[in-house]
Amino acid sequence: MNWTKEQAYAKLQDIYTDRVMQDEKRRIFQQVYRHLHEHLGDLAVPSGLTEQTEKQLKFFKEYTFMPGDNLFQSMRFVFFLARGERRGDQAETEQHLNRIYKALFQPAGLKNPYIPDTFWETPLGVACLVAEHGVEAVYPMLDEILEVEKV
Repeated sequence: MNWTKEQAYAKLQDIYTDRVMQDEKRRIFQQVYRHLHEHLGDLAVPSGLTEQTEKQLKFFKEYTFMPGDNLFQSMRFVFFLARGERRGDQAETEQHLNRIYKALFQPAGLKNPYIPDTFWETPLGVACLVAEHGVEAVYPMLDEILEVEKV
């Protein structure tokens, strides 16, 4: 299909429902939370989080919202860009992308994140592609989705 930006954003709005975005936030939260606990163990403080903090984190996971400037807000930002519902300047967009990439893919000891190819096939990865390169970057993926929908 010969996509226009408007058609592509409309299709991404159909795909990126609030439910999809919440599920992806929960998936990412689980990864980061598990990683946090692994590193607490590395530092010999496996129970380093207070009961209050644990309770608060469970609340954030359940409602997929965390107040303040954080990873969830960056995810929300790129999802809204992917849906065509927000416009961000380049500096703001890069700040959110860098937070996502660093939180998920920058191991201790490396200056730059290593992003696996499989990430670009996830809902968050596709949203990051749109944020970084524009909606035109996902036209081939949208073509594949249309092919699958025809079947």
